[in-house]
Amino acid sequence: MTSRNEKLAKNTILFAIGNLGSKLLQIILVPFYTRVMTSSEFGTADVLQAIVSLLLPIFSLTIYEGVFRYTMEKEYNKNAVYTVGIIISALGAIILCIIGGFLSAFTLIDYVWIVVFNSIAGFFRSLFSQYARAVDKTGLFTLDNVLLTFYVLAFNIVFIVFLNMGVMGYMLGYTVANLLSCIFLFIFLGPYRKLDFKSVKFPLFKEMLWFSIPLIPNAICWWISSFIDRIIITSVIGEAANGIYAAGHKIPSLLSVVVTIFFQAWQISANQEFKKKDISQFYTEIHDQIFAVIMLVSSGLILLCRPVTSIFLGKDYYEAWTVMPLLLIAMSFFSFAQFLGSIYSANKKTVMAFVTNFIAVIVSLGLNILLVAFLKIGIIGSAIATSIGYFVLWIIRIKSTKKIVPIFYNIKKMFSCVLLIILQAILITLNVNVLFTYIIASIITVALVIILRDNIISLINFAFSFIKKIIRKEK
Repeated sequence: MTSRNEKLAKNTILFAIGNLGSKLLQIILVPFYTRVMTSSEFGTADVLQAIVSLLLPIFSLTIYEGVFRYTMEKEYNKNAVYTVGIIISALGAIILCIIGGFLSAFTLIDYVWIVVFNSIAGFFRSLFSQYARAVDKTGLFTLDNVLLTFYVLAFNIVFIVFLNMGVMGYMLGYTVANLLSCIFLFIFLGPYRKLDFKSVKFPLFKEMLWFSIPLIPNAICWWISSFIDRIIITSVIGEAANGIYAAGHKIPSLLSVVVTIFFQAWQISANQEFKKKDISQFYTEIHDQIFAVIMLVSSGLILLCRPVTSIFLGKDYYEAWTVMPLLLIAMSFFSFAQFLGSIYSANKKTVMAFVTNFIAVIVSLGLNILLVAFLKIGIIGSAIATSIGYFVLWIIRIKSTKKIVPIFYNIKKMFSCVLLIILQAILITLNVNVLFTYIIASIITVALVIILRDNIISLINFAFSFIKKIIRKEK
């Protein structure tokens, strides 16, 4: 067990502790939302959160990404990097408030100010949490995520159930939770939060912006690829259909939990190890293992889509299970592409992240319009379009990252696994005969276990070795 693998495992465990609660809460709250909010209200809340996700990178200039990357570079003053992040975030907040005031005064658009405050709280929290990770305060990062879980739970119950505030209560709960998180992180960052204006020089501003600004169109592309399907569904079919589609994303969110936890730890390792000679071998090893984990988790979740939906979602949302298998496929492809995207960040080639995303967005947008607007396939059409868009992104990144870090892929194994899981998703979605469908789908899961058995054994051995080492240290 190499020291870098051990460090990656330790960081993954820490981030798991911090994320599992908040991520699982988002999933656990779905039955709550689908019972206290109508599908139309839930669809509206989903669209508002999508708008917040769009405004966040635009008005923060994604400077939180630059703060994370440059804080980890030894040759830069951490407080100076942090100060640049604060200045740019504050300017973005002021501009967003001016625009919000204009829209509030001269238009009849609902929920303007709650969206503005939610966005501002969101990008300051992103700045503080990314900075905490970069200065190796993973314990603080973890604790903050745990506390955020309780904030969201408490305020959602108060605002939606007791005060009956509906969509406004949903948005207000997340806004207040993010604000409390900002205050907590700011206080406990201690000396790291010191503003150092004297050390801030124009070259640092320029370099950080040169890194961060290309990530704005990149983030917009992610937003489009993530939410264009919902916008088209809302426009063509209606808010109620979007509410069902949004609920359909919740089981794939379980896979997202696993992936997010790992990538928070992986970002640190990727940046620290990038300049080393054996980086290609390291990337190959980690890619092989993460591919196996994602395939197996996806396959298991595809099998559980229908029964989980019937248990956890309200009866008005039962139809959501039909899109879950395809959305799990989409999430798998997205995860593989996200792993390769870390190469662009580590090598400071953020423009390539945008270019690859842009191509995938065009594919996804075109297919969404074709399948939903013209062929009238409905929400399943959006799930198909999203899956193909992320698949294209993955393939493009496999080719483009070879020039930076050559990763050695087991093409036969990867192709077999992808083919099997797509077949499984199609079988579950079509559901021609329940017994036959689940027998074949279960056989596919077993086949994946057999194909990936070496990876499973390797992961188990690593886990036992890691636990033994921790036990020996405790003694």
